[in-house]
Parts: sequence; structure tokens; C-alpha cells
Amino acid sequence: MADSKNQKFLSDTNEESWISRYSISVGRVAGVPVYLNFSSAFIFILIAWTLSSTILPNNYPGLVQSTYIIIGLVCALTLLLSILLHEVAHSVIAARYGIKFQKITLFAFGGIALIPDEITVPKKEIWMAFVGPLMSFIISGLSFLLWFTFTQYHIFILHIFPIDAIFFYITAINFVIGFFNLLPIFPCDGGRILRSILSYCIHDHITATLSTIRIGMIVSICLLITGGVIGFKFTFIGGIWLMLVAYFLMRGSKMYYEHYQYLLSRN
Repeated sequence: MADSKNQKFLSDTNEESWISRYSISVGRVAGVPVYLNFSSAFIFILIAWTLSSTILPNNYPGLVQSTYIIIGLVCALTLLLSILLHEVAHSVIAARYGIKFQKITLFAFGGIALIPDEITVPKKEIWMAFVGPLMSFIISGLSFLLWFTFTQYHIFILHIFPIDAIFFYITAINFVIGFFNLLPIFPCDGGRILRSILSYCIHDHITATLSTIRIGMIVSICLLITGGVIGFKFTFIGGIWLMLVAYFLMRGSKMYYEHYQYLLSRN
């Protein structure tokens, strides 16, 4: 088990990363400071532009360009809010265990919550990790019900402003957030759940972490290959996006792997 000094070292490593350095404070939610990394602005613009210039005109033809732009901006904003709610769900459960998040940072590939010490009690970590994807699935389910109701009964369906498109996007994007976070890749939620299960079985937190990271690296490589196939045969932008996500996950996993290898060598 890592001592407090080594846990502090890991927190400092995250703190000094580019994600923390190039972020600005945007307020507090549930008592936790929230930061926005500059890469979020790039993703915000990319999503708004893609929706307003291609996807929305193809699915809702004949609208004025300003309508496409407004809907694209609203959808991009809901992505950031969805990620924030996902992380806030983690922080609420953590607070029940006496753990206060130092801050939440939103960036291009999701959100990062910085805590002073890692949770080494498997049952606590499983619940805290699972509640984030659960929140995403709840938002997705509620949005789907609204979308289905609006389209089925033609409530608030205006030809000049298809509000159902916004709820469909919220449904889809939150399902994707929940699904990807449950993949067994450390330090994603699914990786933490797998680490907790292994830790409970073998009673060794560090070894369980290293084993989880190895499994996650294999999954990440599969994602990287899948992204290449998708980009080559179907959609170039979608494939590149998946490959970038896979690369970032592999980079994060490598950082944790090196740290835990160091801890293992000291034990």
C-alpha cells in the first residue's frame, strides 16, 4: 500500500500536468472548485461547427443557418455540463466517505477530479467509480424519454427550431460518456472498478493496480486499431477522434504504471 508521501507525489504529478497548468477557474459546484482547460474550447467549437455545418442540415434541411448554429452551440454546452455532472456525482459520493475533491477540471477528453489520497478500500472505490457512469446513463435515459415524448406526441416540435435534436444529442452523448468510462482502462471508472475487484481478491492494492493497467493497455490498443479502421473505411473525423482518446488513455495509464512500479520496487 502506498504511504502518504507517495500518494502526495502522485497528486503533485497530476497537478503539474498540462491539464492543470492551462486551466482557468469557472466557479464551484457542490463546494468543489471547477476548472476549464483550454482544450475544452477547441472541442466546444469543433462540436458546434460539426453539428451546425453538417449533421443538423442533413437531418433537418431547410432551416436558416442561425438555427443550426444555435442548436450546435447548445449541444456543445450540454456536453460540458454532462461531463461536469458526471464528475460531481463522484464528488458527492466521495464526500460521504470523508474525501473532499480538491478540484474538477474539464478538458478535451472528459473530466479529471483531483483528490488528496487514493481510495484503497475496494467497496468504497467501486461505488464512487460507478456512480459517475450511472449519472451519465440516468441523464441519457431521461433525455431519451423527453425526446421520445416530443417526437411521438409532437410536443414542442417546431419546424423552425427542432428542439428534439437537442434531446437526442444529450441522449447519445451521455450514453457514450457512460459507456467509455466503464471500459476496463485505468484510470477510467471501469479501470478503477476492475482494480478494486482485483484488490479485494488478492489483497494487494499495488499489484491489482498494475494488473489493471496492463489489461487497460490491451483495451486501449484495440481502441486505437478500431479508430484506424473506422477512419479508413467509414468516417475520418470519428476515427481520428477515437484514436486520440485511445492515445490519451495509454499515456495516462503509462504514467500511473511507472509510479506504481516504483512503489512496488520499494516494498
